[in-house]
Amino acid sequence: MNTDPTRPGETPDEEPTLIGAGLRPVEDRVRRALDAEARSITPTDRLGAILADAHASDESSRGTGTGHGSGSRRHRWLVPAVAAAAAVLVAGTVWAVNRPPAPTPPVAGTPTAVATSTARASSPTSSGAPSSVPTQTAQPPTSPATTAVPPPATTIATVPVYYLGPVVAGSDQLRLFREFVSTSVPSPSVVGGKGLSALRLAMGPAPAGSSYQTAWSGVTAESVALTSGAITVRLSSGTTSSASLATEQLVWTVQAALGTVLPVRFELADGGSEVSPGHPVSASFTRPTDPMTVLEQVAPVWVDEPARGSAVRAGARLTVTGVASTFEATVEWELLRDGQRVDHGFTTASAGAPDRGTYRFTTKTSLTPGAYVVRVFASSAKDGSPVAEQLVPVTAR
Repeated sequence: MNTDPTRPGETPDEEPTLIGAGLRPVEDRVRRALDAEARSITPTDRLGAILADAHASDESSRGTGTGHGSGSRRHRWLVPAVAAAAAVLVAGTVWAVNRPPAPTPPVAGTPTAVATSTARASSPTSSGAPSSVPTQTAQPPTSPATTAVPPPATTIATVPVYYLGPVVAGSDQLRLFREFVSTSVPSPSVVGGKGLSALRLAMGPAPAGSSYQTAWSGVTAESVALTSGAITVRLSSGTTSSASLATEQLVWTVQAALGTVLPVRFELADGGSEVSPGHPVSASFTRPTDPMTVLEQVAPVWVDEPARGSAVRAGARLTVTGVASTFEATVEWELLRDGQRVDHGFTTASAGAPDRGTYRFTTKTSLTPGAYVVRVFASSAKDGSPVAEQLVPVTAR
């Protein structure tokens, strides 16, 4: 049994029904009604339900003996009704597709937010032309990708550091003392890494138990760059310290740490004009080579081993090495415990003043466990008073 409504021209005694032309008044009325209540309509597919009702009505009329004319009359009113329902469905669909989009909350710019743009399938308009309406998700704010940069690998190394201190305790005559300090330094691939680590030690607080002074309070070494022609040291600022050897302290330190005598140039991040008083930032600096000038900058006596604060072996004698520039190359020494001398002696350096020579000696007494101070010094030939000294604390274990 055919459940479709009667199509135009299937009944010979009736005029054909032109659905498109006949529905224009209905469609106009429907559009006007939709205009008022468009935002409350949720389009649904009612065509199937209408056809089912028509089929049931047709079955009922046949079962009650009504004639063909009666069924045809029902079919005649169903045609505009079905067409009207179809028009409602089409108009509602067109409105739903073409209505202005509701405001969309901004999409948070998170790493997982992904912007999408898709197009709906084309649907016919009232004029028969296809309509394609894209829907878009709000674009998240674009932020540059960030990659965590791991800090450079570090290693423990011993670097030479030049400290500023009096030639003897209580003296106002300051000289540079070299000590070898074990510290964390950037990996060898970081050019200038050792120099930067050594500079920060030299400019930092004085080591515990020393009489060293700092001339760089509040100043930071920011970077060290090594090129074929110079070492460039960047400081946060210059210093106002009156210490005459403040700049020389940094020059000796960075050259020794990098193992080069290339001239040192300074940059000041704050735009200052002097590294220290009397040392313009526009100049280049290097350590002197004349022995007499060297003696005006570095202390006459250095102790290289043992290092300050190191642990030495108890039950054994202690060996000490260093550098000296003394009269007739004479180097004196003593071993102190609780301020009392427990051993002493003298040795001769490999060269006398004004040249600098190396020395070495071993204590005569084995060390028992405890704290000691190694004192290496030079005495005046005139009155025997100390003219230079270096004191290094150690612990025997």
